Amino acid sequence: MATGSTQTKIPSPIGESKPRIDAEVNVTGAALYADDIQFGAGLLYARIKRSPHPHARIKSIDTSQAKALPGVKAVVTGEDFPGYIGLYLRDRHIFCREYVRYVGDPVAGVAAVSQEIAEKALELIEVEYEILASVFDPEFGVSPEAPLIHPNLSEYEVANFIFPEPGTNISNHFKIRKGDVAAAWEQCAAIIERKYHVPQIQHVPIEPHVAIAKVEEDGRVTLWGSSQSPFAQRNLIAQALGISQSDIRVIAPYVGGGFGSKAGVSMEALAVVIALKVKGRPVKLLLTREEEFYTAFVRQGLIAYFKMGCDQNGKLLAKLVESPFYATGGGQVHDEGVVECEGGGCSARVKDVLRLDDDQVPLLEPVDGSLGQPFDEVEVPQEDRGTSRRV
Repeated sequence: MATGSTQTKIPSPIGESKPRIDAEVNVTGAALYADDIQFGAGLLYARIKRSPHPHARIKSIDTSQAKALPGVKAVVTGEDFPGYIGLYLRDRHIFCREYVRYVGDPVAGVAAVSQEIAEKALELIEVEYEILASVFDPEFGVSPEAPLIHPNLSEYEVANFIFPEPGTNISNHFKIRKGDVAAAWEQCAAIIERKYHVPQIQHVPIEPHVAIAKVEEDGRVTLWGSSQSPFAQRNLIAQALGISQSDIRVIAPYVGGGFGSKAGVSMEALAVVIALKVKGRPVKLLLTREEEFYTAFVRQGLIAYFKMGCDQNGKLLAKLVESPFYATGGGQVHDEGVVECEGGGCSARVKDVLRLDDDQVPLLEPVDGSLGQPFDEVEVPQEDRGTSRRV
């Protein structure tokens, strides 16, 4: 930058070792994470009553004994908050109302003066279920024989790039067409077909999910949490509760690892709606490591069928992809998987001929989200040879 005849040269960081901005506070232990924030004697502790069934209808919930337990300040169920929440497809209640759709689905929440009392209150909540048929296989999930997981799929609000198929278990159908794939096979010197399976996995950040919510008497909400996307949390929670975004403030301190599992809204809204029942007092919800595995976001899984053809020099001439993604997290999977196939790894190599059909199938498993390094381990059954290997 020049000022008069004086010129200051800005040093280049290329080739130099620069310390991380947060290195000192982390090494010395001075960094403040969400679980470290102190709220004084008024803090209440939240615990969640979760479904033991992958798919069931809630026939009744009796919270009377839990409410009568000394030290319990609030008990919340889905009847208190009817709104839907979701990133691209709003298909979930904050607390389940009529149905539960995976083991760990939140059915009721408790706020108490101690963790021990909150845990005791959960034991006193009685829930009667009608067990329903389950779907764990996406290939079966797209078949006409599969039970409908979301009978009211047509009623959900969706983003303009999500295309659900009501009357089926397909929450989003995405397709790409480039050129004449059928005609291209005749030009190929070699054709290979494979079926791939990518499982869901847990991100396992060192810091588990944690959220502390406080609602003022005038209804304004403050949420402290280990979050990768505080603005998305503010927007989605406000929509679900029918309040203005300006009435919610989300504060994200240092994050002890996330890798995509702390993007969007997973458990944070639970703390907020419980806090709405005890205005003026902060409510803290901290997931156990066990809850991290079966209630927090997991990476999307998929089953994909690939058929590829090339000429004698190895140049790809055609590609056919049919992929039933399996997921419960709305349409987000396509934003990361299918679009990547169209704009990156797939069509960059197959310039003119590509056919892709992709169905997202919600399974009765934990809600999924993104991961910083997806598809790092792939199961490759080579069915035509009767063998299987991992890459």
